[in-house]
Amino acid sequence: MEDSLRLAIIGAGPIGLELALGAVQRGIKVQVFERAQTVGGHVEGWQFVHLFSPWSMNMSEEAKLVLKELGPLPDEGAFPTGRELVDSYLAPLASVIQQSSNCEGLHFGTEVVTVGRGALLKSESIGGGDVQMPKGKPLCEKQRRETPFRLLVRQADGSGEERYLEGFDFVADCSGFYASNLSNWAGKGGTPALGERALRTANRIFTTIPDVLGIHRERFAGKKCLVVGAGMSAATTVRNLVELSKTEKNTEVTFLTRSAGDPYSVIADDVLPQRKILSEISNRASKGEVPNVTYLGGAAIREIKQAADGRLRVAVERSSDGSVENSAFEVDEVVCCVGYRPDTSIYEELQVHQCYASNGPMKLAATLIGGSGDCLAQVSAGVDALKNPEPGFFILGGKSYGRKSSFLLKIGHDQVRSVLDSLVPGPAT
Repeated sequence: MEDSLRLAIIGAGPIGLELALGAVQRGIKVQVFERAQTVGGHVEGWQFVHLFSPWSMNMSEEAKLVLKELGPLPDEGAFPTGRELVDSYLAPLASVIQQSSNCEGLHFGTEVVTVGRGALLKSESIGGGDVQMPKGKPLCEKQRRETPFRLLVRQADGSGEERYLEGFDFVADCSGFYASNLSNWAGKGGTPALGERALRTANRIFTTIPDVLGIHRERFAGKKCLVVGAGMSAATTVRNLVELSKTEKNTEVTFLTRSAGDPYSVIADDVLPQRKILSEISNRASKGEVPNVTYLGGAAIREIKQAADGRLRVAVERSSDGSVENSAFEVDEVVCCVGYRPDTSIYEELQVHQCYASNGPMKLAATLIGGSGDCLAQVSAGVDALKNPEPGFFILGGKSYGRKSSFLLKIGHDQVRSVLDSLVPGPAT
């Protein structure tokens, strides 16, 4: 393709690599930037976790078409772990992409710090229109949509070396959000509990799923643990701790949620059996039907502080019938599974309209209002919902949902197809 389009992709995870594959197949020149040293760097934190969705929901047709040339595909009915997702799918996919003449590089250990648009300021050329310069000053830039993107990248190898890369027609942020520094706060109203910030900085509390049956076993075996949250990460942690308590005496769990009553909605005929199992175990725990688990519903953490002996003292506030009850107890470990927020600093100098509730891109967020039912009922919103006021800039994958946790990889695959079709119409070749 003469004068090929150039695309920068931030993140070499499931959606970033799917986008890269489709782009190189359509003749777009691609560079992928990944902060970690390997593909799917964010998976490192949950590589031991089994997805509750099977392989059939986590592989795109486009990727299967090229990967089957390398060998047998995974069993579509099996439920992969994070590690298996990387080794059996993402790593081979990256290898295929790197072999394309349209791949200008997969840059590992390279963090994209920020994205700009030539010399344009955020406030100039609103929505891609003509730049309005002060009287007497020359028009120094073309329209925003015609001005290439420039990326400030930093080596993540400890050197901290920085450099600018320029000349990109499009940029897609597929960097996800699963990282300890992007976790929501566990205190009342989503604000930090007293002492929580310092303990997080010191890595004294968990904000991602701990491997309690593996590398973190010694920290939990025979200990008292507090698990905060009512999502699938919290349910997975509670389930694993219950398993640990069967072989390790004195392993105890306090399970705390904001709401009272059953914390999970169970779908009777759920086509995802692992999700149903996690929901049922957690609901039984909330009723006191699971040994070694104490439930605190309708509660919020006021303070977490470390005692002289290294244990953690937790102050909790519970509301019931208009009254407030305060209590405190000590545990050995605290696991906060309270969701994540996107890192928006990457595009703070671009014109991105963010949802005031979710921090996701506004157009897509408007299609996700409500959405408290089965996440499998979702359908892709189409490319118009993925467009930002900043022409040519896309936020795809889990990050596009902002703070909402209902994103599925199959939705990301649809996002990739719709964006690629808008850039280079027609099927991939």
